[in-house]
Amino acid sequence: MKVFLSLLIPFLSLLSSCTKNTIYSNYYIFNENKWHADSTIIFEFNSLENKKLNINLSINYTVDYPFQNFYSSYSLLDSNKKIINSKMIEFDLFDKKFGIPKGSGLLKQYTIDSLIFQIDSLSKQSKYTFLIKQSMRKETLKGINSIGLIITND
Repeated sequence: MKVFLSLLIPFLSLLSSCTKNTIYSNYYIFNENKWHADSTIIFEFNSLENKKLNINLSINYTVDYPFQNFYSSYSLLDSNKKIINSKMIEFDLFDKKFGIPKGSGLLKQYTIDSLIFQIDSLSKQSKYTFLIKQSMRKETLKGINSIGLIITND
């Protein structure tokens, strides 16, 4: 049942993102809901568009996640490994006052989708790499089921 739910939530997020002209969508599912500090998640894609793009992250987590927030660092690289955009970002996964999970969810699993940045254009038919790592200063971060990269255009 746990495996079914961890696959169902990203699938439902994918369906909802399809209504926004999705150009790229992919999810990484963590073994045993654990993200190790030395693990960098890599998404590679080819740009099919050269107009304004929305870069979104989707985080699927459980109520067993031990913190209120989640810090992550990402980098978007072009085909020459030049950094186009890089930043540390924070996601509030639980309400600060009441501890209620944020985002959409079912039972003990929740998904939060967030626009992390917009980019005016990418070179058409070029290869890009999106790197993301957890920045929580924990060797093993429990309670994160999956992370997804969704790229849409306006």
